[in-house]
Amino acid sequence: MSAGDKFTKDTTAQEVAETFGDRIKGRYVVVTGTSPGGLGYETARAIATQGPKLLVLAARDQAKLDAAKADILKETPSANIATVILDLDSQAQVRKAAADIAALGDPDVLINNAAIMMNPYGKTSDGLESQFGTNYVGPWLLTALLLPSILKTPSPRVVVVSSAGHRSSDIRWDDLGFSEGKEYEKRAAYGQSKTGNILHALALSEKYGDKGLVAVSLHPGVIMTNLSRHLTQEDFSAFSAFWNEDGSPKPGLFKSIPQGAATTVTAAFDPRWEKHNGVYLVDSQIAPDLPTTGGEDLLVGGMGYILPYAKDKKAALRLWDLTNKITGENF
Repeated sequence: MSAGDKFTKDTTAQEVAETFGDRIKGRYVVVTGTSPGGLGYETARAIATQGPKLLVLAARDQAKLDAAKADILKETPSANIATVILDLDSQAQVRKAAADIAALGDPDVLINNAAIMMNPYGKTSDGLESQFGTNYVGPWLLTALLLPSILKTPSPRVVVVSSAGHRSSDIRWDDLGFSEGKEYEKRAAYGQSKTGNILHALALSEKYGDKGLVAVSLHPGVIMTNLSRHLTQEDFSAFSAFWNEDGSPKPGLFKSIPQGAATTVTAAFDPRWEKHNGVYLVDSQIAPDLPTTGGEDLLVGGMGYILPYAKDKKAALRLWDLTNKITGENF
């Protein structure tokens, strides 16, 4: 029985980090999206307490990076922390960030946490629908550029933070950009990007598993963070199973930020995934398949399931090839 088998919805990131402290100590770890108050910050904070060789905080705002670093160092003064500017909106900026990260050494663990959620229609600097470009293409490119360095390490691992929101949309193969915004639906756009995240981890396991790479995706849980800043009163009404009319969360469904970050830390360091490469986690455990009996409440009752299209290996490799074309790469 693995130590991780006992983790539940209530487990915190700190508890997971302490459980796997021997797998964190002396390693080079990169966490994206580390602004104070978010899941990435809490993920990094917990990891810092266990003596990594180097912890890189990557985000697009230097002031927030500096604040996050300072806060972590107050708790763990001995932590070796570097910051890197990472703007996932721009492929050129992603390339610069990848070079900056690789210049610091070969990362053992890359945690792709940064994301946006259900924002109004917009395009990235490269002309992609913003949620697909920022949540999926940017992390895909960062990972691909860092793979030569990551694969040099003894136990390379990539974590991709996805969401139960993947249930809102499969990959829209014939219309990734929602007809240039004419048919934009922000929930479906978020779902497409999160399905892309799961397929990304699956493709990594398929393509690089024989080189020792372990790749894992996950749903952190339903958590109130600054990620929800674009939600409107109409959105709160549409998600009435989660929020009251005044926008306050309903009790029992939500996790705290430390609980939400726990699954990310589990994905990054639990040895169980070496035998279950490419899996999608919920509450630090492998998510079950969606039952075929029908009648499941996908809004709340189905939060813990993975939908069939997110487990399709052929789709994962198809999306990989498509993303090579989008980014002009040949990984």
